[in-house]
Amino acid sequence: MVPLLARERFSIREVVARTGVPAATIHHYLRLGLLPPARRLSSNRFLYDDRHVQALKLIRLLRERRGLSLTVIRRVLPELLGLDQEQAFRPQMWDRAVLAHLSRGSRRTPAVRLLDAAIEAFARRGYADVNVDDICRAARIAKGSFYRHYRSKEDLFFAAADAAVAEIVGAYRLVASAGPPPMDRAADVLARAMEPRLPLFMELFTRSLQRRPGYAPVARRIFTTLARRVGEFHGGPDALLAGALVLQQATVIVFRRALEPSPLAALGVVTSSPA
Repeated sequence: MVPLLARERFSIREVVARTGVPAATIHHYLRLGLLPPARRLSSNRFLYDDRHVQALKLIRLLRERRGLSLTVIRRVLPELLGLDQEQAFRPQMWDRAVLAHLSRGSRRTPAVRLLDAAIEAFARRGYADVNVDDICRAARIAKGSFYRHYRSKEDLFFAAADAAVAEIVGAYRLVASAGPPPMDRAADVLARAMEPRLPLFMELFTRSLQRRPGYAPVARRIFTTLARRVGEFHGGPDALLAGALVLQQATVIVFRRALEPSPLAALGVVTSSPA
């Protein structure tokens, strides 16, 4: 969970007012371990803080908008609370968290299956060559259900880009959890995490350069978030700058690898069989 520098303290009445969650429900969530323990002042008086407010708001949204059980929420909530607050309240982040924790098959929600199919389709074929029918077919979702979760193909594309960032940060975290890699190796680690999603990011970047409405703000947010999250692993006073330097070097590596011929091709070896 991201530490809060100065936590406000609230009574149970104030928490109820801020979240809309009844006191009895808050106590139930505490017993289930969904919330961190409150600070005890006396036998029947407790103080709560920003962590409780954020967690309660997320639980309520996950229940109301995604219909998740408390069992599933208990599994995905720590991951969501570890995100930036802005990211934690994005529906696509909820879907990725569920996708990471639920087994494949019928237990995956329709929204998760659509997002998963879209990430693969956009990264493999590009935006223009993918339509809603393709995504619904891959996700095994009726087309009519698509619009219950996403307003348009473009809306789903933006969600896929956000989710791709979460994947990349997760892959980077696996390496950085043992200790942040030195900056020169950090760029290579990040590049390897980015490579599978390069076509998706190229599509976003190209459409931003073409000044298509709505794309430039999303692109800025995507790359700023990625830089900041990577920089957080390296510490220091300016995480965003550190992450931006790693991201810049990683981008160069990704493009260099994409443009290089394979070692076999460089030796004149033909890997495909003649027609």
